[in-house]
This record gives sequence, C-alpha cells and structure tokens, in this order.
Amino acid sequence: MKRAVAVLGALAILAITVWFLYFLYERYLYVITDNAFQKADIVNVSPEDVSGYIVKLYKQEFQPVKKGEPLFKIDDSTMKRELSSLQFQILSLKARKRELETRLSRLKRQLPATLRTAQFRFSAAVNDVSALREQLKEAETTYKTSVSKALASFKAAKAALEAAKVNAERMEHRFNRYRKLYEKRIISLQQFEDVKAVYFSSKAEYERDLSAYIAARENLKEAQALRFKVLALKSRLLASEKRIGELREGVISAEAKLKQLEELRHSIKSLSDRIKSLEEKKEKVKILISHTLVRSPVTGFIAKKWRETGDFVSPGLTVYSLYNPGTFYVLAWIDEDKIPYVKVGSSAEVELEVCGKTFEGKVYRVGKSAGSVFALIPRDTSQGEYTKVTQRVPVKIKLKGVPLSCIKPGTNAVVKIRKEE
Repeated sequence: MKRAVAVLGALAILAITVWFLYFLYERYLYVITDNAFQKADIVNVSPEDVSGYIVKLYKQEFQPVKKGEPLFKIDDSTMKRELSSLQFQILSLKARKRELETRLSRLKRQLPATLRTAQFRFSAAVNDVSALREQLKEAETTYKTSVSKALASFKAAKAALEAAKVNAERMEHRFNRYRKLYEKRIISLQQFEDVKAVYFSSKAEYERDLSAYIAARENLKEAQALRFKVLALKSRLLASEKRIGELREGVISAEAKLKQLEELRHSIKSLSDRIKSLEEKKEKVKILISHTLVRSPVTGFIAKKWRETGDFVSPGLTVYSLYNPGTFYVLAWIDEDKIPYVKVGSSAEVELEVCGKTFEGKVYRVGKSAGSVFALIPRDTSQGEYTKVTQRVPVKIKLKGVPLSCIKPGTNAVVKIRKEE
C-alpha cells in the first residue's frame, strides 16, 4: 500500500513538473493574455432628419439583416397631408401665373409711342438740371473756398498791420527820446544812428503791412463778389426744375400703362419665386417621407433593439444597434513589458471561449498608447503617492475561418502571440 502511494505521489510530482516546464516553455515562445475580447464595429441606427412615432418594427433582436433592408417605419401621415396641400397650392399658383402672362402680352402691344417721346424730353431736362446742379455746386465751393482764404488773409494782414503800427509808434517814441538825448550830448552819434535805423525800419515794415492789408481787403471783396454768380445759377436751376415738373406731369400719364406692365412682371416673378419655393418644399417633404422608412446601412446582425412600436423618436435617438461580422476582430490588452515582442504581422492563436475553439490569425494593429490614457478618471500621482502598475497596450488581431456561430462581440478570448525579437 505504501509503495502504491509513493508511486502515485511520484507520478503527481512528475505531472506537475511537466506542466510547469510546459508553462514556462509556452511563455518563452508566446505573449499570452486572457484580457482579450471579441470586437466588431457597432452601428447605431436612428432617424436621419425626421421625428415621430414608430408604427412598425421589421426586425427583432439577434436577427440577421441585409444592407438596405427595412428596419422600422415612422408615422408619415402628417407629412403626406402637408404634401397634398403643397401640390394643391402649386396648381392654383400656376393657373394664376398663366392668366397674368396672357394679360402682360396684350398690354405690351398697346404701349403708346408718345411715352418714348415724353420720356426723352423729360430725360433731357433732367440732364440739364443735373449739369446746372454740378455747376452750382462747383460755384458754391469756389465761393466758399475763396471767401474763406481771402478772409483768413485779410485777418492775418489786419493783425500784422496792427502789430506793425504799435511797433512803429513805440519806435517813434524811442527815436524822439534818443534824439533829445543826442542833442544834449548824453549819448553818442553811433547810439543815435542805431535807434534811428530801427525806427525807419519799423516805419517801412508798417508801410509794407499797410499795402498787404489793402490788397487783402480787395481780394476779399472780389471773393465776396462770386456770390452773384452763385445766385444767377440758382435762379437758372429753379427755372429748369419748374420745367421738369411740367414735363413730369406729361410722363406720369403716359407711364400709366408702363407701370401696369412693371406691376404685372413683378407679380409674375413673385408667383414664379413662390412656385419655386413650394416645389423645393414639396421635394423636401417627399425626401422626409422617404426617410420615415429607415433601412439598414450594413449587412450584419441586430445586436440591440432600443425602442418599441409607439415610441416617439427623433434624430439621435437610437432604435437599433447593428454589427457587421465582416468587421470582426479580437482586441487583446498586452502588458507594456511584453509589447516589444509584438509586431504587426505576428502570428497569433486565439481561443474564443464562446465556442471553445482556437483559430489562427495575425496582428494587424499595435496601439501607440496605453489604455489608461483614455480613462474617464485618470490616476493622479502628482502628490508623490505612487505605486507602479503595469500598463496595457491594445493590440488588434484578425482571425481566419471563424464561423458566424462563434462571432459574439464582447465575449472573452485567450490570445497567444508568437514572440518576435
């Protein structure tokens, strides 16, 4: 009995040793992780641009669906009534437009020739008035500019003359005082001559400023005389404007029919614009009606049905979630210290736990950052409370020959990736 127990113990130790050696050998050759999941592109289907109550659901959860197949129908009765109303309005407006076009054609043939003559005479008179206004504007500008400049020159000359007069009188008093001092031999001849020269210089300056003042005054009078030219042009302009008034009365009566033509053209254009607007609105309503029947954008399976018949939906509210098996892949999270051994193109063996089968595949994407970068609440180590945690990097793997029965996005997988140096 003891011998049998010893043999069994030895066999157990041998089995454990063999298993441990195989465990080490397998991890020497492969990067292994059970933190892996099936993935596929999920498509959330919602109304594109319409809102309303769901009147029919064509698919149930987990059913297969083909691209373009109907998924659900939204109540379109209100939009159909609006479409019928728009069609009736368009027909009524088109009939009114045809009536106005017939009337316009008849009035165009009745346009009197006298209208063109009256318009020509009125236009010539308007041109005359326009020319006179330009002349008047130019004359007024010249008058104002000339008066302004002449008045400024006159004021400057007057101020200079007054200053020169004051200076000349002051120099004359000084000259008389120095002459008496010289006669009494109190000052020298040279001092007297200097004062005398300054005195005569001030008199000459006063005479020059007096001449400038007289010239400035004459220029101001000449500039002010330009006012008579302005008044003459104003008189001519008033007469021409009166004549325009008389000609306008003749044109107004002749333009009555022309005005009717313009009103008709405007009415026809307004009707055309309104018809065009209603046509565009009708096409939009037709498109919206077509959008009430929502079709599958992909071929795949119904992953989730979020709404029921009678629910109110609007753009952005998901009704179905679909996935396309053609986008199936396995997402494996690999420890950062093992990522150097994983390359794009590395061979992989993946066990899909949902069906208990292993499939071969290849790595086709290796992540450029750890998953923790995108965590909703990132870990804060700024205060020094740091414990090293091995980060994981996402790796995507494509598998070969996986049957549809084994594709279940979100289910677990065990991944073995052949190490590459």
